[in-house]
This record gives sequence, structure tokens and C-alpha cells, in this order.
Amino acid sequence: MKVKTFEVVLHQLPSGKSPVTAFEEQINQFLAEHPDLKLVATHMNSLVMPADPNAMPRIEDAYVIAFCALFYND
Repeated sequence: MKVKTFEVVLHQLPSGKSPVTAFEEQINQFLAEHPDLKLVATHMNSLVMPADPNAMPRIEDAYVIAFCALFYND
């Protein structure tokens, strides 16, 4: 089994673009490049990181990263 991980950093998205659209574009491109793969499972998660690890986190300084993993066989 293999895994392909996709990420979306929310503050880097263009204005008006949703994280769902960003994931769809990445995943659809990957699937188009690998038309014969067999999807086994998927997993999504998110991570919130403060800009400065020594500071008290404030939402405006946080980085929100969403991950999507596709587990597949060739």
C-alpha cells in the first residue's frame, strides 16, 4: 500500500477559494495522473500551529493546515 498526502494551508488560499475546492483540484489532478490506482482508504485531519511556539496562541497568528491522505494500491 502507498499513501499520497495533500495539504491546504488556509491563510495561503486565494480570497474566495474554499479548502474543499483546493483539495478537489489536487486530488483530481493526482487521480488523472494515476488512472489505474485502487483507492483503499482516506483520512483527513487538521493542525493549528501558533506563529511563535513560545507565545500564547492567538487565532489571528495561527496557521491552520488541513491534510488529506489517500491510501492506495497500484
